[in-house]
Amino acid sequence: MLELVSVSKKYQSAEALNCASLMVGQGRITALLGPNGAGKTTAIKVLAGLVSPDSGDAFICNYSISKEPVQAKNNLGYLSDSPMLFEYLSGIDYLNFVMDIFHIPQNERQSRVEKYIDAFGMGGYMLKQISGYSLGSKKKIALIAALCHKPKVLLLDEPASGLDPKSIKALRDILTNYARKGNTVLFSTHILEIAEKMCGTAAIISNGRVIAEGTFSELRAKTSAGSASLEDVFLQITAMEGLPGEIGALY
Repeated sequence: MLELVSVSKKYQSAEALNCASLMVGQGRITALLGPNGAGKTTAIKVLAGLVSPDSGDAFICNYSISKEPVQAKNNLGYLSDSPMLFEYLSGIDYLNFVMDIFHIPQNERQSRVEKYIDAFGMGGYMLKQISGYSLGSKKKIALIAALCHKPKVLLLDEPASGLDPKSIKALRDILTNYARKGNTVLFSTHILEIAEKMCGTAAIISNGRVIAEGTFSELRAKTSAGSASLEDVFLQITAMEGLPGEIGALY
């Protein structure tokens, strides 16, 4: 499980998060949605321990990311919107490097990654240097690295960006199976169709605050959208906040 508790964060004069709170329980895949500059990426970075909040705290599996960072991060897999990789390494060397960090036994490594390598069609790339990968292949190797130590929580910032339709389906299947085992996923996306297909729940963040969260039916009940698409629900809820409903991320 993951939790934000009354987290605030400013960048100079810009307020990215304003007493934001969010909880995602076990076995959930939750989409984090919001207009440009809403605070989605900052919220994910606070949860990942990459950004320190000005106030409040974040928890991964009940461990404080600020006070118990090692325990929290041992339970965490993270993907940034623009993965920074050691591009002089081959794909397999990079995965072994990550598994070294998490002390994964040598005799378990192949079984941990081969299903993901096959699912993403990366078999022919594993011995090649990452610097020669396409953007989509770099995203795939970063996703495999986030999964290889079997974390209980996944934080994914725009995971479908740069992926082809076949790989997006593979990602959806992987996350669905991952959540069925009692694990937790939070990911941001500006593609609402992907959120609707991949997730059971969503949280909408605006002006640094989580203004709505729940299942899609619960979110629809907050509006006059009825059985409308998630896009219509999103637009109505953000309009209630006096916002244009533009989707994306600045922070």
